[in-house]
Formats: sequence, structure tokens, C-alpha cells
Amino acid sequence: MKIIYLTDIHDGLHGLKKILQSTEADLYLFSGDIIYKAFFSFDRIIDFCGVQEELYYLLTERKDDSTPFDFTTHAIRFPEKYSTAIVEKSQKYRDLYKLAAKTMKEKYEIIEKLILKYAKSPVYCLPGNYDLDLQYTELYQRELHRKSFDFKNIKVSGYGGAPIWTSGIPEKLTVVFHEYTKNGKNYSEPEDFFREELPDICWIHNPAYGYFDTIPGVGKCGSQGIRRYLDDESPSLVVSGHVHEDQGIKKTKNTVFINPSNFGAVDSLHGFQEGGYYAEIFMEGKDVVQSNLCQLKEDVCHTLIEVDCSEKQLKLISQNPISTVSSEDYIRGN
Repeated sequence: MKIIYLTDIHDGLHGLKKILQSTEADLYLFSGDIIYKAFFSFDRIIDFCGVQEELYYLLTERKDDSTPFDFTTHAIRFPEKYSTAIVEKSQKYRDLYKLAAKTMKEKYEIIEKLILKYAKSPVYCLPGNYDLDLQYTELYQRELHRKSFDFKNIKVSGYGGAPIWTSGIPEKLTVVFHEYTKNGKNYSEPEDFFREELPDICWIHNPAYGYFDTIPGVGKCGSQGIRRYLDDESPSLVVSGHVHEDQGIKKTKNTVFINPSNFGAVDSLHGFQEGGYYAEIFMEGKDVVQSNLCQLKEDVCHTLIEVDCSEKQLKLISQNPISTVSSEDYIRGN
């Protein structure tokens, strides 16, 4: 069985179309962040981010733990309790919020149309921290957040989102990553979910702690709960994303971990990341036997690095001279 996995799509809809047109696979996994911008207009993006951040600052000053959505709802409903400036700001926020949600849903509708027109095999989707909860979009039949499906005797389970606040995205409609520490105890919904499901393929947006989760200058950001689960269990495959800079493949015990890095181009704090990356994953039964790092560049699909995953240690099969990713960096120690 061949799987094509790509993550952090970031509005790369043209690229999605090319992947569906130019590749063949038994199964496609399209992972968050599927969307990157909540508006088509750059000015609207600036407006929404600005008023959203102002409201978060105001809530912090007031020591109010409600969301901007809930706060503005109350301010609009009971304007006599707030200053004119706050009420006006609340109305502006809600107007932009509605427009953002509408625009993002339109983008998911476009993706669904692309899939229906060009996909020759099943396609599933997982939301990231830039995404709406996909159950409220045209992708609802494909979304896999807190869900599982069986495909050719292989069980795939997904948990999306990430434990961060994403500026410019309507927070009330996003997927919540339910993991937190209170009174010294860590609670993790994704850990509980995977322990109940026991999948062969663990599909996550936010990585497990210690597995492709290192942000330059920040450190590790992965899920403690998912790491605890993976310390106890050995699924065949774990695919993740979110941290573009920590690209690679690794095998621990019988589990292959893969983060191919971002598919959609993006400007980040660490510079421009051209993207186009995705993974081809080959399985025999429930075992991962090979994985290739690929890149869509100038509308052409290139195989960059081929990795033999059939033995205890990963082995390089070949590296394309055009690859800007070195096999030494991509294939991690076992």
C-alpha cells in the first residue's frame, strides 16, 4: 500500500491540485495547517489581527479568562455596561469574525471540489491550529480529528490542532488541543484517545514531545501526553507536522516517525520556507518498508530522498542531487 502524506498546506491549493493530478497512491492524508489566512484581502487580515490582539490585551488587563468572542458577545448584548469604544471595537471584531469564518469555509469548499474532481483514491483531512473545526466545513466527511477509520486492515486515528493561540484565526471555531497541566498533573485528551483506539497509524498535527518538535530558539513544543502513549505503545507509523524546521524521519522500536515539513510556502520568523514537501510511505501489511521525501517544485514532483524502513535501522537508498535537504539531516539516529 502506498500513502501520500502532506502537512502544513497553508493555502497551497494549486499545489494540492497538482499532487492529485500528478501522483498515484492508495490513500492520501492531507494535514493541517490546511488554511493559512482567514481573508483574501491583506488589509482585512491586518484589521482582524489588530482588533483580536487588542481584545486579548484588554482581557489580560481585566484578568478576564473569557475569549474575545465571548467578551464581545456580552459587550454587544449589554452595551450599557461598557464604554462606547469597547462596544464599537466589539462590533468590529464580530463583523470581521463572521467574514473570516465565511471566507475560510469557502476555501474548504474549494478543496473539497478539487478532491472530488481529481482524487482517484480516498482522501482524509486533519485540522491544524490555523484551521476551523472541519466538521463545520465541506470537508466534514473526510475529517479525522478524534476519529478513526480502517483501510486495508490498517487502523488510522487522528488528533488535530495544537496547544497555541493562532493570531488572525476565529478562535471560537478552531480545534481545541485538550492538554494542560494543573496542580502538577498533566491531563491529555490525545493520550486518552490514542490509548482507547490503539491505531496502526497515529496521525497528529502537533508532534509528540521529543519527536520532530524542536523550534529554533525556543526548544521542544511537543505533546507530553502523546509521548507517554508512544513510550508504552508501538504503532507502525506516526506522521506529524506543525514544526516546519524539524523535518525528518526516525525509527524507534518498531515505529517510524515522519515529518516531511511544510507543503505550502510560508514566511516565518525563521525566514521564507518554500515548502512543496510531502512523503510517500509504502507499507506491507502493517509494516512501513520504505518512505520517500518528495517535493513539488515548479509543478513537477521530485523524489529527493529514498529511505529503506524495513530493518531495525533506517538506511538510505538514494538521494537526488537536486535535493537541498541532505540525507544526513533528514534521516535521524535510531
